[in-house]
Amino acid sequence: MIPSPGFRRLLLLLGLVLTAAAFGAESPGFTFKRGVNISHWLSQNEPAQPYAAAWFDEEDISWIAAQHFDHIRYPIDGRLWLRPDGSLDEEKITPFVQALAWTKAHGLGAILDMHFLPGASFDPGSEQNTVFTDAKLQEKVADFWARVARRFANEGDYLRFELLNEPVAEKNDELNGFNRRMLAAIRESNPTRMVYITSNRWSGFPSVGDVEVPADPNVAITLHFYEPMIFTHQRAPWANFPADMPAVKFPGALPDLAAYVSAKHYAFRPAGYELTVHQVDEAFEKVAAWVAKNAPGREIHIGEFGVYIAADAASKRNWIAAVSGNAARRGWGWAVWDYQDSFGVRDAKGEPTPILDGLFPKDG
Repeated sequence: MIPSPGFRRLLLLLGLVLTAAAFGAESPGFTFKRGVNISHWLSQNEPAQPYAAAWFDEEDISWIAAQHFDHIRYPIDGRLWLRPDGSLDEEKITPFVQALAWTKAHGLGAILDMHFLPGASFDPGSEQNTVFTDAKLQEKVADFWARVARRFANEGDYLRFELLNEPVAEKNDELNGFNRRMLAAIRESNPTRMVYITSNRWSGFPSVGDVEVPADPNVAITLHFYEPMIFTHQRAPWANFPADMPAVKFPGALPDLAAYVSAKHYAFRPAGYELTVHQVDEAFEKVAAWVAKNAPGREIHIGEFGVYIAADAASKRNWIAAVSGNAARRGWGWAVWDYQDSFGVRDAKGEPTPILDGLFPKDG
């Protein structure tokens, strides 16, 4: 019996539906649970680390994917993307566009993180916060975000936007107005793209209570965690910790640091002060309580956490496991700082570091 043309069309349609369903089952959407930051490539550059230097290419993204990361956070110096006439500098944007193509090809998600914007800088000693109070400047920055959003409007949901890294507004509430204005600019061309907002004062946990969460369902919250700084940033010169200070272990009791760190330093603690995993748990639990009350169902992302190279290997693994484990237990995503610099998951020779071991412990 020869099937009728109508029956054959029905079989073909059914086959297409089953094929599409099977493809969807094998190709889940991009996830943002385990990420890594690419520092000092498109932001925080200097002569030894120029903008878009050739040290980062597709091989790096392939390596990242092979380590079980599922997304990459790209810190961008937005000031470099903005021409004096308000237009976008395509020459500066091109390296990011190429990285996006590689990122997507390797099945990874991407976060476009505006690490700096005109009038917004978190750099210690040279903080800028005029974008939060200068209405004219804020409109200029909103126009910039609108242009960036239009530039990438046709990219799929593998790409997400982050409004601003580690804001330092004088008043916490000033950030809420900024968030609303930038979000409105983005929504003109990207009505459903996921956008991250953060808390004031370096995206810290303590100021999350002042964050006003928009009704927009495609807004997520990103926070940073480096506590205790006396451990995570030990011997880091920009944190005013001398290179010869005694080693700080985690967990463990602090050595006597009085001769090395000023008692007025924000991270100073007396000799014998205990650094514990329980303290990390408590910090996360406070945020979780705020989320349950003020942002139920919202996606939470720990966009930065990490340990400076000076710490010992075991302590790095312990702290990294405590932080990433806390996020994972709550279903929160994370992006470790960083890929291949002084907090790196990969060393200068291309080998895994104790940071990577802490994130993805080896069996046995």
